[in-house]
Amino acid sequence: MNETQSPQPADAPWIVIHDEQITSEELVRLVEERVTRRRAALGYVSTYPDVPLEKRVNPHLYYYLEQANAAAPAAVEPILAPSPATRAPVVGRVWGKVRAEMHNLVLFYVNKSVREQNRINADLISTLNEMARVIQDQQDEIDTLRAEIERRER
Repeated sequence: MNETQSPQPADAPWIVIHDEQITSEELVRLVEERVTRRRAALGYVSTYPDVPLEKRVNPHLYYYLEQANAAAPAAVEPILAPSPATRAPVVGRVWGKVRAEMHNLVLFYVNKSVREQNRINADLISTLNEMARVIQDQQDEIDTLRAEIERRER
């Protein structure tokens, strides 16, 4: 921070757009829409529930749910560590090819399992998202009913 900059308040937006055609809020809305569409394209049926902080039933629930929604699906890529045996002139090249094909064969079966687990994880995260929505809706209804009871008791 240099001398001409002053510290920003905690509730200030992290980015300010100085544009005549689009506001910061509109930009955030567009980004969130794109993220939602992208997640749907990747197989996430239900996205993270957007509940204001002051209305959340349990902040820990939403924290861990957000972490689960943000996690990238697992992928397995072939990474072969260098082997001294591959340095031999003729045999090393053959051994390197055999070794690479054996790794690819193992990865073929591992990736099948990882893809299936990623699908299951996406389904579970979608289920948790929907459950959080239901919990929040039920809590809102409970709060409304409590307020109605208090009003009638007076």
